[in-house]
Amino acid sequence: MAVKGVNGVVGFVNLSTGEVKKVQVPAEVYRNFLGGYGLGAWFVYRHMQRGADPLGPGNVLGIVSGLLNAAGIPMTGRSAAVGKSPLTGGWGDANAGGRFGPKLMEAGLDAIFVTGAAEKPVYILVENGNIYIENASDLWGKTTRETEDELRRRHKGSQAVVIGPAGERLQLIAAIINEYGRAYGRSGLGAVMGSKKLKAIVAVGDKKPEVYDREMVRQQVMEMAQMLRTTRAKAYEIWHKYGTIYTLDSSVMSGDTPIKNWAGIGPRDYGEKNLEKFGTNTVIRDNVKPYACASCPVACGAWIRRATRYGVVEGHRLEYETASLFGPALLNADQDSVVYAGELCNLYGLDTISTGNVVGFAFELYERGILTERDVGFPLRWGDPDAVVKLVELIGKAEGIGKVLGRGVKKAAEILGAGQYAMHVGGQELPAHHPQYLPGLAIAYTGDPTPARHTAGGVHWWGEGGKRLWAPFDLGQDLGASPKYEYGDKGRKAALITMAVQVENALGFCQFSSAVIYRTLPYADLIYAVTGMKFTPEELLKVGHRIQTLRQLFNVREGVNPREWRLPRRVLEPFPEGPLAGVRLTEKDVERMRAQYWEALGWDPATGYPRRATVQELGLAEIAADVLDLLPP
Repeated sequence: MAVKGVNGVVGFVNLSTGEVKKVQVPAEVYRNFLGGYGLGAWFVYRHMQRGADPLGPGNVLGIVSGLLNAAGIPMTGRSAAVGKSPLTGGWGDANAGGRFGPKLMEAGLDAIFVTGAAEKPVYILVENGNIYIENASDLWGKTTRETEDELRRRHKGSQAVVIGPAGERLQLIAAIINEYGRAYGRSGLGAVMGSKKLKAIVAVGDKKPEVYDREMVRQQVMEMAQMLRTTRAKAYEIWHKYGTIYTLDSSVMSGDTPIKNWAGIGPRDYGEKNLEKFGTNTVIRDNVKPYACASCPVACGAWIRRATRYGVVEGHRLEYETASLFGPALLNADQDSVVYAGELCNLYGLDTISTGNVVGFAFELYERGILTERDVGFPLRWGDPDAVVKLVELIGKAEGIGKVLGRGVKKAAEILGAGQYAMHVGGQELPAHHPQYLPGLAIAYTGDPTPARHTAGGVHWWGEGGKRLWAPFDLGQDLGASPKYEYGDKGRKAALITMAVQVENALGFCQFSSAVIYRTLPYADLIYAVTGMKFTPEELLKVGHRIQTLRQLFNVREGVNPREWRLPRRVLEPFPEGPLAGVRLTEKDVERMRAQYWEALGWDPATGYPRRATVQELGLAEIAADVLDLLPP
């Protein structure tokens, strides 16, 4: 039976040859992988040859829409970028809100994949089921905002994903941007797009795929809307008013926010006086109007206008990661500079997490005399707002020391001889959340196929330290509690939630959805109403398991050694004072939790390689035939 609610077609473009084709996706692929990361992993694994250079023509870059994105289900609409990461050398993906995912499906495709490399700059146009390669020479060098504006002028009603100068100049921490600031930020995939001379992908169309049961979809949407209305008093209003910036003050004071390149202490080094200048309630003063991604009734974002001394910013309100890493992490309480640095990242196309980390890394190297004013062109001192802005500009333009730093902290440290100060796992910079505050993060940071990712699933956001863990949908079992600093069963529970989160991502749901609407969303009912496919909770969990395992099999094939992914020593060093004083999280603790996590996934706990028996049970033996001989039994 054909799957409803999707087009059943993906685009495949070879920019080296100019070949454009549409590929029919078998119904069983949607059954086995859904959409998003799942569909992306299935296609990329099959079409990319082993050992491809991440910045070479052989890499396959994809933008993949979530399975339910065309049906208007509340809080769906997210899409994923996938490919081989130039930062880690393994599986790369990134997730973004905005409106491109649903628009791509309305334009006739469930995903678009690109291989090869053009001789001159191009963009890809997907228009009502047709795919064209267009000249982008006049767009090359433009900012993301300039590019989006011009493409919308040319193609009325379109949505676009674009890169800025950072991606064009192959800065490895480059992001892909849509809607002026919704970023596919992680994994360095903006550089992959730049390596292909691909400035943008544009989608135009207004034909939504037919759903399986329109009345059931309508009823499900109404029920979700009603649940939102009855539970909105706290969660809805907080997210709508603040977005993720809501946690800024509490994260700094609790020890969650890393300070001074992970060596400082929030209350001591930044403190309440600085939070009075730049904190949660100061940021929302610039709000002009709320911003919502596709199908979202919450609108946790906001358009802002701020006349800074660096220039006027009209864009997205700061999110927690951007605000914390350009603000408290650098001892910077100057809001003009933080807002402007964040906007520069959007305009140049930079991942704010990686960029904030490399700025902090550079500040510490300057403090230690490893970098000098002669190397940089100006002094780098903690708390200096002008230095923050100047350094972000250099990184975005790939000029001077910025060209080195734009390669990410791992490669920059290799060039500068400063590895002990580089805060990363496997080449990916760490997010602004401390594992000593939420130990479950250590599992995701070191055990997921894409390292150093706080959105990778696990126990850390799902009730760690509370009375009872919860998950995006019914797992068929009560996970119970996960006390913060008891490590005995944390890995097993993290694996279950990770599988559930993979399903959530594949469907196109925002990870805030289950916190705002339900504690457990009716995923199986929604999938059936839209697509006609029936799943039990156990079957859905197996789909998440399959997606997670295929992502790891990609790493195995590309020679990535998951065992080598470890937290930097500094991240585990005990704090002598402050909110995390007395916390004990050792490398042995992390390895024990990670080994249990891998074991629960059916992967070898010693190597992180999926077992052959697991691969066969999940139906992946055929697609992963090229690595079966490398796997433990």
